[in-house]
Amino acid sequence: MALSENLVKRLMHAVADQALARELVDAIEANTAARAAGHTIAAAIVATAVSQTTDFGALKVGDRVLMIPATAGNADLITVAVAGDLGQAAVVGNIYLVLRAIVVPAASSVKL
Repeated sequence: MALSENLVKRLMHAVADQALARELVDAIEANTAARAAGHTIAAAIVATAVSQTTDFGALKVGDRVLMIPATAGNADLITVAVAGDLGQAAVVGNIYLVLRAIVVPAASSVKL
């Protein structure tokens, strides 16, 4: 869902700087697109140790982590059960993409 032209103009007026306002609108629209997908990439982590906690302090319960191996092999999808803990030994050099579900807030009751 794109922002209406009226809302874009009102945001630009509120910010009072055309370049900054456009940046704000672009960021909101990108966020809206991500929300429509249901998940966002919360982090991209390159493991620096085999510890399942060293590089993973930002993980939240329910996050899905897509492990992409640095060498030939299969990717794996891991569900986080304990905050800050990958739940298995990391592999140094592998990339871990953290996918976090987005909870869309209820419609606002504020009238403009």
